[in-house]
Amino acid sequence: MRAYPSGIDEKPDSEAGASEKPPSERPAKPATFVAKAGFMRAGRGRRVVPTVGEGPVWSYEESDRRAHEFLLAVAGSRDIYEYIEDPVEHARVNSMMLLFNEEVTEAFETLLARMPEPRALAWRDLISGGVSAEVFGPLTLQEQLDERRIGENLRAARNGRIISAAVTVVVLAALAAGVAALWTTFVEGDERKSGRLDFGQLSGVSNEAALVGGPPAVEGSLVATLSTTVALLAGDLPVSERITTAPADSLPHPPGALQATVFQYAGSGHVLFAGPDGFVEDSCLRASVVTEDLRPLDVVTTGPCEDPVGRPATIGCVGPTAVLLDLKVPSGVVELPEGGSGFAEEVRVQLVGHDPRYETLSLRATIGVGSRDEVVVPRFGAAPGEVLQFDFGSGRVDTCTVTGDLPR
Repeated sequence: MRAYPSGIDEKPDSEAGASEKPPSERPAKPATFVAKAGFMRAGRGRRVVPTVGEGPVWSYEESDRRAHEFLLAVAGSRDIYEYIEDPVEHARVNSMMLLFNEEVTEAFETLLARMPEPRALAWRDLISGGVSAEVFGPLTLQEQLDERRIGENLRAARNGRIISAAVTVVVLAALAAGVAALWTTFVEGDERKSGRLDFGQLSGVSNEAALVGGPPAVEGSLVATLSTTVALLAGDLPVSERITTAPADSLPHPPGALQATVFQYAGSGHVLFAGPDGFVEDSCLRASVVTEDLRPLDVVTTGPCEDPVGRPATIGCVGPTAVLLDLKVPSGVVELPEGGSGFAEEVRVQLVGHDPRYETLSLRATIGVGSRDEVVVPRFGAAPGEVLQFDFGSGRVDTCTVTGDLPR
């Protein structure tokens, strides 16, 4: 996250006095917020960062999109080392916490209040423990001169009110981090045995398990519509300048044309894509099982893909309007290669586009449930050659024929 206001400017007495008014007398925060202070910012330009008002909780896709927009606004013209789809990891890898001062953090809090609890918690963990690093290249002459004045500016601004406020913030942050750690260790760590998507015990002989469960019944809370477009222009410009909004005709099918849901079949997890007649033949489809922090546990791809990612999917059922792909979904805790552990919490689905104008182009959605919920994924059984019907409750029934190919 970023905002480097340039050298520290002392606030006049009138401003200091205004900051101590009770909340009821303070003016409402505008739709954008101008960051004025913070000695880590280079140059004289001020950063205008977006804020949002109160409202309903966003989806995970909307939360990530808003976070990326915020990061772009705060970073301004600075070069980005590496663009990563997950904005939390994007901020971590690019050491963008250097750009967060107290004012920018306060502006970002308006976004956190609208995010789902796991996403907001991930951001607050990063904000409270970001590591400083110089990732934006050598300092300019103006930045070097500004650094020489840092000591003087700090001594001039270091009065009792600022020290008291800083101590209070640090203590509250430490208490919040401690409470979160204790809760995770003693409550969630002891009680949780699986992710929020409960696939049950995915085991047994595949050809026998494939016949158990009866006809498929779509669980409404596990249906996602592929409607979020992600586009990154091709070229050598900084990544922050290449993020764009792609026109609907740049993808094989428009936003909202495809839906996805999950099932248990043949002793394994599966994801079902459903869409218009014939979409399976011209669509590069990708699905991934991810942890709460978006670490992929399994990635499968099928269809005419120029750059396949993960492993080729086993197709359990295919037809004119639906295709069923296998997923390896661990039922318990998973030790991650980079350290730490996690559960299978969500399934991310994508329709991947191919257009020479774009480096990245896809239509995406996430299948998941609330952080305090746990939903059992429905199971079905069928024999090879059997035609299955999937009713998404929208007046259209999608069909596919069981192939007999089983998960490996």
